[in-house]
Amino acid sequence: MRGRDAITYLIEAKRLEQIAVEGRQKAGDEVLGQAERRLGTANAGIDVGDIAGAFTVAYDAYRMAAESLLLRQSLRPTSGEGSHVTVEDAVSAQFADSIPEFAKPTFERFRRKRHSAQYYDADTPPLTSEDAMWAISLARAAVDGSRRIAETVALKPFSPDQGRSARAAG
Repeated sequence: MRGRDAITYLIEAKRLEQIAVEGRQKAGDEVLGQAERRLGTANAGIDVGDIAGAFTVAYDAYRMAAESLLLRQSLRPTSGEGSHVTVEDAVSAQFADSIPEFAKPTFERFRRKRHSAQYYDADTPPLTSEDAMWAISLARAAVDGSRRIAETVALKPFSPDQGRSARAAG
């Protein structure tokens, strides 16, 4: 399994936790549905001139699309500081090849720009409408990629031993 070592590390570091297997598909669907609805909210933000709001809501949609994949694996970030980085680390390690929008540099850039939009810093240039449109476009592609995986790949609950026997046999 791609990213197995990263996921194992995140669990051992108590940054990710394993949750009940029952209901994981439904939870993944619900969070992905929320992500899709947030895209509409982000577009509405552009329409009323709330550029920073549109950007941060697009980021929420993007992150939720990522979290929907983790939920399908019976995983979720633990609460507290660094949970967004945990989602970034877990999802980019596993899914960046099939959803390029989740590549680590892209995810980190988006997360950092969202942080500067969310928490005022006089030294940071204000976001532009181009920034917001980039965020919405990126989030749309991530949501679509997560939906494609949800519909075509049977993600299994995470197990630290997944993939080891195949490598040992090869």
